[in-house]
Amino acid sequence: MKKTNPSYCKKILTVITGALLVGFMWHVRGQHGYGAKWGMYSVCFVTVLFIYALYGKKQKMNYEMIPLAAAFGAITAGGWGTLNSQISGILESSAPFPGEELVEYTQISPLSGWVIMFLLGFGWMPLFTIVLGSLFSKKKYEFKDYVIFVGVYYITMLICNLTISHLILKVINPQAVECCAEGIKAMGYDTSPMKAFIVKLGSAAWAKPIPYCRNYFQSIKVISSAVGALISSLVTGVVLKDKFNGVFSALVNIACGIGISVSSLFLAVSTEERTAFTSIDLPGFISYNAWELWEYFTGFVFGLLLMVIIVCLPEKYTLGEIDFQYKSMIGNERFRLFYNEIFTMLFSFGVILSRAIGFRAPRAFIEDDAVEIIVTVILSVLAYLLFIRRSVRKVMIEAGLDRPADMSTMEFSRRNLPIFIYVCAASYFLMGGDCTQNILAVDYITLFSQGGFNQLWSEGYLTDIALMLPTFVLILVFFRLLTKKRSKA
Repeated sequence: MKKTNPSYCKKILTVITGALLVGFMWHVRGQHGYGAKWGMYSVCFVTVLFIYALYGKKQKMNYEMIPLAAAFGAITAGGWGTLNSQISGILESSAPFPGEELVEYTQISPLSGWVIMFLLGFGWMPLFTIVLGSLFSKKKYEFKDYVIFVGVYYITMLICNLTISHLILKVINPQAVECCAEGIKAMGYDTSPMKAFIVKLGSAAWAKPIPYCRNYFQSIKVISSAVGALISSLVTGVVLKDKFNGVFSALVNIACGIGISVSSLFLAVSTEERTAFTSIDLPGFISYNAWELWEYFTGFVFGLLLMVIIVCLPEKYTLGEIDFQYKSMIGNERFRLFYNEIFTMLFSFGVILSRAIGFRAPRAFIEDDAVEIIVTVILSVLAYLLFIRRSVRKVMIEAGLDRPADMSTMEFSRRNLPIFIYVCAASYFLMGGDCTQNILAVDYITLFSQGGFNQLWSEGYLTDIALMLPTFVLILVFFRLLTKKRSKA
């Protein structure tokens, strides 16, 4: 039977669902228990499951690549530093000058802020984008190929940290360099920003007490990562002779850059010490939740553009393989069992979710890191003993299969993505103590009083719930529509 691409309407629904899904998870990643690299692992893990659920009947889309791809997305996640405020035309010193109590602000070009935020997004997950492209590419990737582009990325970053990134920053934002030099001199150091960065190995801890130095150090790292991302895509296309993935990964990096920079408008118009947008009078539900809206729409825009790129791919890259027969990427049986049991299942569905619950649930009663870690360990162990170990060993040892579940990766993703989202939503909406996204913490007495809704809404207490709850419902509905007819395929 001849296979055809999904209908035009299904493509649109795929793009919308991807946007909602990544937007939801990117916003969740900013919450306690998910943040930083843990949060990016969750975002990338869900993104890979979604792609597998729609395009998973390809030889390359095996179980082992799911956590591996997510890990590649997490390890390159950096930090914002003081970069956010630059998009409003303000450069913050972060630390006061000697003899002063307050931090200093310098007026700069907002364009420099937009450029640095785009570069931040472009270099945010470059290894993830190449791995993602390898799943669609016609090229057969071997272990050495992954070593090459990973090595190129980190070597390029190192070289750029020592050389060209400092020159690029002078072009993008010369005032950042000048202000950092003033801060270093004021603190009694006889050195230049570039020499300080190299000698101190870009240490954020060293830079934070020095006015404007934290911004300089973070900007250099962002530029280096962006250059590393670009060179890695070029190497993938030229050296590894995979032009498709070279272009694909670059486009996805651009999509991430657009998502982070364009959504930064929320931060620009809500910054208290702003200059470029002073005349804008924001409603309270935005001004009090600008950071949350930025997180959500960063993921939403990125997810939308990512899925546009994928649905627009020629069908030779997206259609399932007629002669598809599952084959694990790991040859050794013992290591295959260990990898799938620990990484594919325990870490992804056990530790990641247990950590979120462990760090959010106790906050309703006590904020103690020791308690949170203990809860995380207990939940992870229970998940392993009660479900993961039994199910995986039953399939891989007793049944003798080379995968952790007796189903295709497409079916696995279709069944388990909603489960992962359910748990994320439960920890987000029902845990975390007295926070605006906790449905149980809403002041319902005020909410149902006369004028109470308008009061809570205008003060931003309902924005999170009003945004995320409908998103959660729509994800489940749309995902069901996308996978319903093809579930037996």
